[in-house]
Amino acid sequence: MIKYKENTDHRSRLLAGLATVLESKTLAELYADDIVRAAGVSKRTFYQHFKNKQECFLALYEENSAYIVETLLEATSADESFNIIEQIERGAEAYLGAMQAQAPLMKRLYIDILALGSEGLAARRRVIGMFAKIITDMYGKEQQRQPALPDIPEVMLTGIIAGLNELILYRIEDGKADDLIELASTTREIMMGSIQLLLSQGKQR
Repeated sequence: MIKYKENTDHRSRLLAGLATVLESKTLAELYADDIVRAAGVSKRTFYQHFKNKQECFLALYEENSAYIVETLLEATSADESFNIIEQIERGAEAYLGAMQAQAPLMKRLYIDILALGSEGLAARRRVIGMFAKIITDMYGKEQQRQPALPDIPEVMLTGIIAGLNELILYRIEDGKADDLIELASTTREIMMGSIQLLLSQGKQR
């Protein structure tokens, strides 16, 4: 589950309250009253931390994304001897499994963020940047093992992450948020296909 739910400070309780409400209501349907009721705090406390429900949603989106990233990092760095292919295999299952474990919430985060205009787009780009760094770091460690490897092109990196993000969104829109782990093999194939292309180029040098 999301680790911030273990905290007792008001901001964390508000985010946990919103996460609970989003399991049964869309962002458009809910009100600040719903959030404070679920969080067990006052409405005054809510406005001390967030100016509106949209700002609270964006904070939840980014904190939940950070949790998913942490889960992914734990899986891919569990053993320093893992090569990049092994990291991809373990990372794909950990990443999708963490999202599937909170399927109702992930459905709302993935869909409702699209309705927040430029702020939602900026938040999505920040999250994409977090995942891009993970792939870049994974590949950088592989380059240390194999110095002949070419740098990973930024357009390829963006394509990998954007493609996986849309694949997950389609799955969620099709009502299959509770079966995301089924995308693990496809996720591995997409990432490994691109990485193996670079690995083969490195061997030809």
